[in-house]
Amino acid sequence: MSAPEPLPYAASVAEGDLSPRRKILLIEGEADQAIYWDAVFRSLGFEVLKAATLREAEALLSAGPSIIACSSCTSDGAGVEFFGALRTRPELALVYLVLLTSGGDEVIASLRAGANDCIDMSAPYGEIRARLELADRVISLNEALQHKSAELSDALSLIQTELQSAAALQAAMLPNTLERDGFRIHTLYHPSELLGGDMLGLAPVDDERVAFGLIDVVGHGTASALISCSLIREMMDRIVVLLQSANADIRQDCGRIAIEELNGRYCRLNLPGMYFTALAGVFDARRGVVRYCQAGNPNLLCFDPASGWREVQDSGFPVGLVDSAEYACREIELRPGQMLLAVSDGLLRPEPDDPAGSLELTRALPASPSSPESVIDRLAKLAATAQGRDRDDQSAMLISRAHAVL
Repeated sequence: MSAPEPLPYAASVAEGDLSPRRKILLIEGEADQAIYWDAVFRSLGFEVLKAATLREAEALLSAGPSIIACSSCTSDGAGVEFFGALRTRPELALVYLVLLTSGGDEVIASLRAGANDCIDMSAPYGEIRARLELADRVISLNEALQHKSAELSDALSLIQTELQSAAALQAAMLPNTLERDGFRIHTLYHPSELLGGDMLGLAPVDDERVAFGLIDVVGHGTASALISCSLIREMMDRIVVLLQSANADIRQDCGRIAIEELNGRYCRLNLPGMYFTALAGVFDARRGVVRYCQAGNPNLLCFDPASGWREVQDSGFPVGLVDSAEYACREIELRPGQMLLAVSDGLLRPEPDDPAGSLELTRALPASPSSPESVIDRLAKLAATAQGRDRDDQSAMLISRAHAVL
């Protein structure tokens, strides 16, 4: 028999590759068989680790063999049972297991126990070589897959870190509770993912007036979050500038003007599927009124201690759909004990008998709220009930006026 050629990876080692040869752990208690298999494996380019018993083999597992070739029977146990135990250990999941057997039922039992292959002890050299070449290909593929998996895991970890940082930044942009002369403005924000396409804004203009806005961009996630954060800042800044105008009519209609300007600009951009609903307005603490403009945002709900909750019918086209859309302003006076609630559509639960979903929202609110905080608490609980893939970003803004102090 001519001298066998080594496996391809062994040749690369000889040519200067610094990677170590693959290790094969040989478990064979018969001395003559151990000498035979040791010679065969070395001729094929393996570094051979030898153990006469399963106990000795356990101590050599830490050396990191790529292949374990075990006799079907050793003095302290069966190879089939040993393989079954190895397959329960996650750190050995990729080790290639080969049972050295004389055939029979052991082949079926070993494969079921987790062996990758079985080699008959009487197999010719060419067959042994072919089987170990196959083992090398499988191991190489597993190593490449593991490497790619590690790269993907690192990339995913980086993305998650970036998303968490972006989510923290978005949360930091949300307005805090604001108070003005017996009035309070609370907000609620529950994104469907780390980042949301909803965004809320409050911008105090002076000691009496506060500009407010609610944006709901179609979709959710990173892109929608970037757009919503940009839009709310743009809308708030524009309303503040309009409120500082010397023209009384402009100050009166600043919410409408800001929305119409955004609608005209986004319609001209002609971005497929790019639209958003909006609510823009001004709260005047001195006059006790809320003046606002809606663009597709769900109807507001108003609470009065004497009559409970009622829906304020109003709407308007979403921004970015119809270039010629016209918008109007509405003004509501808040008397002592009254509240005005604006929500995004994520808080609505449409039903066949209530397509808008406002009835379910009203039922979820306290019939006689003891405080604005109790309303926000109920909304938070309602938001937490949204489950599954259809869950949307959920946001709300509540403007309340305290009872007069006697």
